[in-house]
Amino acid sequence: MKFHVISHTHWDREWHQTYQQYRVRLVRFMDELIELLQSTPTYSSFMLDGQTIVLEDYLEVKPDKREAISKLVQDGRLLIGPWYIQPDEFIPSGESLIRNLLIGQQISSEYGTAMQIGYLPDSFGQAAQIPQVLNGFGIRNALFWRGITEEETEKTDFYWKGPDGSKVLTTHLPLGYGNARMLSSNLEENVKVIEENVTNLEKMTTSQNMLLMCGFDQRNAIKELPEIVDKLNRHYSNQGTDYSFELSKLMDYFNNVKDEADKLESLSGEFRKGKNMRVHVSIASTRLDLKKVNFEVQNLYEKYLEPINSMSMLLGNSYDNKIINQGWKYTLQNHAHDSICNVCKDETHREMEMRYEFSKQIAETVQSEALTELIDQVKFNYDKGIPLIVFNTLGHTRKNNVEATIQFKSDHFIITDTEGNIIPYQVMETKQENLNDKRIEIGVKNEDQFVWTTKIMFLAEIEGLGYKTFYIKENETNTPEQSELVFHEGVFINEYFEAKIENNGSLTVKDYSTNTVYDNLNVLEEGGNAGDEYDFSPPREDVIITTKSSTPDISVVHNGPLFAEVKIVHTLDVPVDTDVNRRSEEQDIMTIETFVKVNRHEDRIDIRTVIHNTVKNHRIRALFNTGIKSKTHVADQQFGTIRRENYLSQVEYWEKDNWEEKYFPIYPQQKFVDVSNDNRGLAILNKGLPQYEILNSEEPVIALSLLCGTDYMGKQDLVNRPGRRSGLHVDTPDSSLLGKHEMEYSIIPHQGNEMDAHVAMKSDEYTTPALAVQVNSHSDASVHSDHNSFFKLYEANMAISAVKKCEEDDGVIVRIYNTTNQEMHSVKASFDTQFFNDIELVDLNEKPMANANERMSSSKGMIEIKNITSNEILNFKLIR
Repeated sequence: MKFHVISHTHWDREWHQTYQQYRVRLVRFMDELIELLQSTPTYSSFMLDGQTIVLEDYLEVKPDKREAISKLVQDGRLLIGPWYIQPDEFIPSGESLIRNLLIGQQISSEYGTAMQIGYLPDSFGQAAQIPQVLNGFGIRNALFWRGITEEETEKTDFYWKGPDGSKVLTTHLPLGYGNARMLSSNLEENVKVIEENVTNLEKMTTSQNMLLMCGFDQRNAIKELPEIVDKLNRHYSNQGTDYSFELSKLMDYFNNVKDEADKLESLSGEFRKGKNMRVHVSIASTRLDLKKVNFEVQNLYEKYLEPINSMSMLLGNSYDNKIINQGWKYTLQNHAHDSICNVCKDETHREMEMRYEFSKQIAETVQSEALTELIDQVKFNYDKGIPLIVFNTLGHTRKNNVEATIQFKSDHFIITDTEGNIIPYQVMETKQENLNDKRIEIGVKNEDQFVWTTKIMFLAEIEGLGYKTFYIKENETNTPEQSELVFHEGVFINEYFEAKIENNGSLTVKDYSTNTVYDNLNVLEEGGNAGDEYDFSPPREDVIITTKSSTPDISVVHNGPLFAEVKIVHTLDVPVDTDVNRRSEEQDIMTIETFVKVNRHEDRIDIRTVIHNTVKNHRIRALFNTGIKSKTHVADQQFGTIRRENYLSQVEYWEKDNWEEKYFPIYPQQKFVDVSNDNRGLAILNKGLPQYEILNSEEPVIALSLLCGTDYMGKQDLVNRPGRRSGLHVDTPDSSLLGKHEMEYSIIPHQGNEMDAHVAMKSDEYTTPALAVQVNSHSDASVHSDHNSFFKLYEANMAISAVKKCEEDDGVIVRIYNTTNQEMHSVKASFDTQFFNDIELVDLNEKPMANANERMSSSKGMIEIKNITSNEILNFKLIR
């Protein structure tokens, strides 16, 4: 048996201490490590936790150490990368995971090369798409700890396959990333460490190789490790065993395992079982306020900032990858597994809020400048009126209601398209403002300039990735044909469904496409939470309060020919607190406002819920009765969908078998969850609400988590997680989420399954509305058309993940993916030959792919890709 001793540290950048508090320790750690490696040639390698951000954090303080680090990396003694930061795998978007690796690889290349191993030692479970993401960067090996049990495999090594067919040779660490952390100068104690590992792992190994992970959280390198290894070799040689020990690298271990790879089994899917080590299956509901901001910032970069900057660049303007990537870094720094899962002290979470704010400030400033520069390049026809330019940053042709805020001296106007056709609109809000209040006065007082600021909604159709211009004429009035109001006598009616607001505030929807009635939609449920930041857990004696018997106040906010909105106000008496045993007898009043909006031309029911939270340690969810018999459902994951079970049999035996935590059907999601059969279905979309639970098994009810408050980082002896606490018993009052919180989600009843109904495309349309911008400038040098479609997808079940400038040249990356878990024979797309000369397939590292011509053909701007696998990511480089 060959024992690979891996010297490493696991560096939590922030957790129960803040980033700066941990950085003081990091600087001392790195100083000592560099000196150790420089002075001890026999100390052959040290692994820096698979993340490059530690180098940035250290060198910001000690820039003079850069050359020393570069030499150690180039000599193969300091192993860095491939990640920028150790991520959670479920809450960040797929694009965020890609940028994490892309930036990590860039930083690594500044010093030498990255360790090409998908090192994920402490993520709270493993996402199904990780193999494909790793393969996209040429990474063929992975290592992780949490989420897998002997129900999946009894071996440490296996091939992990992604839904697209990609695979990585993977090692699971049953004893964690510190199974040899107790090695010391005491040989007798070291022998105990080795024998314990042999006893626990020998039957699980697939080759004559075993990993000894010598490191732990914030752990310095053991200086005597080369001598310890030598002593172990001499000891076991004298014992007559075939044991050998080597201060090794993970890649050496994988290369040795590959020699017997034909013995390895293949596994696929996600791993989220907390039998042997906790994965905190309900962790996605903690600090939903921060998780919502994370969604908003990701969406800002992926769906607005980068696509609009790319369009501006194609019209002749600049695109600065470095400043945009700096904004990405602030967001990615929040994606560390402890950070984005929000299991930190309040001070750390407040610093996360600031990083999101920094990221937003960069994005909004760069985007504003890009819009101004783009508009200056467009030749508008001002004879038709004031331009209103509308951007579609999705790949497919969309026809949706668009919201626009416009400012004129008059409060009456008409909107036309480029052909002069009058476009109906509905006013959402109007008010008079003085623009002088928003301008700096330098030396003299500005004159008053009063305008009407009007928010409107109108229907617009835009072909593909691009923009289209409408024109507004002031002081003109169009007398529209009389149209029926969307809301009439308690019922929303459009061309797709009827949605009735019941007396208790719930919705009953009749879907015209299937003639099906869905009732008890958006019933609100409030219950106790005796858990902590890591896990929701009910008290032993819970009190559940729902709005089924509520008598809310119901009022109409808007009602017109294009949309209607109704406000529903629930006033509930709820217990003020909860402990592990029961909820308190004392109660307080909590108000929940729900705004239900239906558009005439869209098949969604959009809901905005505002919770005025007055109590602690409880959870609020929205319940949706699907009325469909099904054993499984589909949820949106990174780059596609995943099918999951409605009932998990482990709920029957997890306690008896002494699992670390309860395993039940509470799941993470990206943008939607869908329950359907071959005939009909119900989808619930969301904007930054990453957790749902399936209730009632084979007649599922979708429970969407809206708010989950807790007062401590870690607690002991929970109902869903017995025994020791996770984290520290640190008071976290901010996690109680007292005050006002707003969340958005939407209902789509549909015909067929989620693929037939194009739910993924509709979720993109919901989460990424078209952007409308009033044009106030007038450039005589503009040359480009007032409408353009740069790239277009013709398959509704394909989606764009990214549109960005290449990192190394002026090409444009368009990343698309199959949103379904089914194969597609071929997919067509097109690009505008006015802006692009050629196209090629590249990997996630933006490098050309071998044998790309076998799958892709291109002629005169038309593209065809063949044999698209389930959930597959495809990367086009459009060459200018």
